[in-house]
Amino acid sequence: MLSQEKLLEDGKLHIFLVGSGGPFNNEKRVASSIAVIANGEFILFDVGPGTYRNVDLMRLPVARLSCIFLTHFHSDHIGDLGEANMMSWTSGRSKSLEVYGPKGVDKVVNGFKMAYEFDTGYRIAHHGEEIVPSEAGVPISKTITIQDHNEKELCFDRNGVKIYAFEVDHSPVNPAVGYRIEYEGLVVAITGDTIKTDNLVKHCTNADILFSEAISFDLLNNMITLAEKLNPRVAKILTDIQNYHMNPVSAAKLAKEAQVKKLVFVHITPPLLNKNVETIYLKGISDVFDGEVILGEDRMKFILEPN
Repeated sequence: MLSQEKLLEDGKLHIFLVGSGGPFNNEKRVASSIAVIANGEFILFDVGPGTYRNVDLMRLPVARLSCIFLTHFHSDHIGDLGEANMMSWTSGRSKSLEVYGPKGVDKVVNGFKMAYEFDTGYRIAHHGEEIVPSEAGVPISKTITIQDHNEKELCFDRNGVKIYAFEVDHSPVNPAVGYRIEYEGLVVAITGDTIKTDNLVKHCTNADILFSEAISFDLLNNMITLAEKLNPRVAKILTDIQNYHMNPVSAAKLAKEAQVKKLVFVHITPPLLNKNVETIYLKGISDVFDGEVILGEDRMKFILEPN
């Protein structure tokens, strides 16, 4: 099956929900990742465990992968970074992959470089420099520094695609960022992992699509009741994670205040295993936000056309 390389040249903004789940493994959703394709640029935002498989299944043009942007360094957002670099390189990428992220991204990238050092050498020895140029196999880290904590920072501007980073509150995970992508008058916002803040509302304002994380406290509390008897450690973790994430209603309030056109839930936690559980997850959303709401699923596709 041919890759979707033609999407790079059609002038539209293509967004692929590569991974719509959180850290809990399940068959329906892998961890966090969103792909954006526009005007010759193919960019991934986060690459959690299992996401590169979906990139491959969707036949995204991996040989043209421009760069990766990380929101923060939890494992469910970075786990497939090594695979994304390795497989895009062996598929034909001819330049080093740039990996953007907040302070500390150099350590993350260097760690993956070290882990894949032997494999990189094997590929070069086996196939030769002409097929897998060694320089292109080594990723490059790009640290994002936000000068003003209340403002967004332009960190990418190429071929009409602009990407801004802004600070989010995922404390004690610090720094952590969200992203605002602008292209030909179109806006896509990605919250990353965070609680709702005025700064978040500000930088998501007027987005055509808002990809917002949300975990259901109601569903988690049901799990906690059981876990307290079986595994107190798990119960403690399930309790703690509620203080640095939004729930679906908070995300809906964000969408309303930011006046976005479409809200897509991502980082969906816990796993939604049937329609009844989905109903609980979405409870109260329509009371807050009257725009379009989509419960994100792996491999969803969105197309935006410039005005």
